[in-house]
Amino acid sequence: MKKLELRASAFNTRYFTKNMLYSVFLKASAKSLIAPLILVIVFCGIFSVIFIGFLSYIGLIIAVFIFVIAIKLMIKANKPMSIEDFSDYYKRWVSTRRNNDYLVNKTKLKSPPDKYQETDIFDYGADRIVVVDDPLFVDCLILNDEHMRSKALIVSQDGYPHYLKEQFKKLLEQADNLPVILLHGTNQNKQNMVQAIESNFNVKLAEKQVYDIGYYEEQIKQTKSLYKRMRITKCAVDMLPYPLSTQLMSKDKSQLQDMLVLGATAAATSAYVNFSFADDFG
Repeated sequence: MKKLELRASAFNTRYFTKNMLYSVFLKASAKSLIAPLILVIVFCGIFSVIFIGFLSYIGLIIAVFIFVIAIKLMIKANKPMSIEDFSDYYKRWVSTRRNNDYLVNKTKLKSPPDKYQETDIFDYGADRIVVVDDPLFVDCLILNDEHMRSKALIVSQDGYPHYLKEQFKKLLEQADNLPVILLHGTNQNKQNMVQAIESNFNVKLAEKQVYDIGYYEEQIKQTKSLYKRMRITKCAVDMLPYPLSTQLMSKDKSQLQDMLVLGATAAATSAYVNFSFADDFG
């Protein structure tokens, strides 16, 4: 667990969530099936010759039966641990007071900064709004200063942090073509997020200003580097390699527009994103 935490935090230089830790675990525990498959074929081949030699057709049936069982056991052994089971293990780790200062496990942006900080909070010049589907990921991005790197106001679809609602509306009023970038996991989509944003922020978004850079199952399946790393296609946004999301957030309007026209596919996104970052952790 300590080694996983070091990788997730980029050696204690970056904040991370439990989902990000799970993502690191998936990559660390991934094993190739080629070597086990060769061993199964070789041994089953040897047993087949022996069984057929002594038992004829019955021996062949036994050999096939053993081969099928061996393949099923091999596939089962390679199946990734679920996020629920991993969470149970991590709770046991944390319960022994091994707290990590870089773990983001609850939302903390419930009140605005002190007044003396308020005047310079947007001095970096927000030229876009990034909306994510998970409030916890908002904290993670802001603690990592991604709002300043990408010059963005970062909020969640349910209106968190609540004290930024007025700033959200103000930015939209100042520029009706301000990019509103949606970043979400596979359990969410553009239509539902737009409805949630309009309802929770009491605004109306124009179709042309909304850019959906969220992740979909089909996109992960098409992107071999992602699928090889994750071994799952259904995931939260913070289970994906962290730099991929932050890369997409910082793209300029022309690149976002190109991705919007081409569609949310691996081929479209790969033109503007370096997928080698899928191996960012470790």
